[in-house]
Amino acid sequence: MKTTLQSLLALLVAGCLLAAADPAIGMAVARGSFRADNSRVHGNTTLFEGTRLETTQASVELRLQSGAQLGLAPESQAKVYRDRLVLERGRAEVRSAVTYRLEARGLRAAPAAARAWARIGLDEQNRVLVAAIRGPVEVRDPAGLLLANLEAGRTLMFDPQGQQPGAAAPVKITGLLQRKDGRYLVTDEVSQVTFEVTGAGLDRHVNSRVEISGAIDPAAKPVAPATQVVKVTKAIGLSGAPPAGAGGWAALAPAAKTAIIGGVLVGATVGVLAATDVIFKEEEKKPVSP
Repeated sequence: MKTTLQSLLALLVAGCLLAAADPAIGMAVARGSFRADNSRVHGNTTLFEGTRLETTQASVELRLQSGAQLGLAPESQAKVYRDRLVLERGRAEVRSAVTYRLEARGLRAAPAAARAWARIGLDEQNRVLVAAIRGPVEVRDPAGLLLANLEAGRTLMFDPQGQQPGAAAPVKITGLLQRKDGRYLVTDEVSQVTFEVTGAGLDRHVNSRVEISGAIDPAAKPVAPATQVVKVTKAIGLSGAPPAGAGGWAALAPAAKTAIIGGVLVGATVGVLAATDVIFKEEEKKPVSP
């Protein structure tokens, strides 16, 4: 009898330790079937750290204990964690969770304010598409380098180009060169990220639109509102100073189509991803009942 009680207690303790080591992080709910860790599920299932979800015809809504609301579109695949969703195929989205991020190919997209709404997808060329359904949304590389600031309604394409280990991260940006307290700033037209730029011959381009090529200087501290310092290897003037009283001349200048930031190609694209419904159609949409 004593041995039986000891065995039972040992099993209970082992079960408690196992539950504590692998706690649930939320629930996946769908009007249809999907797969969770290679098992077919109909309706709903509990999510754990690293659960892999695969959808076919039905989209899946993810409700995490942290309060994050996520969606995984049909024909998609992703791994779910308590602080991030790693997209492997298809499209996903997150809203109402500034501490949660969406990842694809190492790039990280996340709402930058309360009630913001981010969407991420992989296209046929395996490029990463990010849309701000309700902005703002930030995109960063694996090291945390800011690649883009997206306002509501914008969609950008990101394609990591790869670089040699230890090589300086290349940059190619276009924007209005301005001087602040003796330092030079450029806000890229594509990514809407501001950089401090250093190098010879910049003074003659002040208040003009320029194309800057160079590399990020990780040791330098930028002046606000810049997030990085770029050592310039080439600066090409694209327009002269605006005429007196021109005011909104920058809006009339032809916008750049692409940029390279930290070795990642950033491109302006049509808002297809923003217009494509994944899970949440409207703010007032009622949640799916488990």
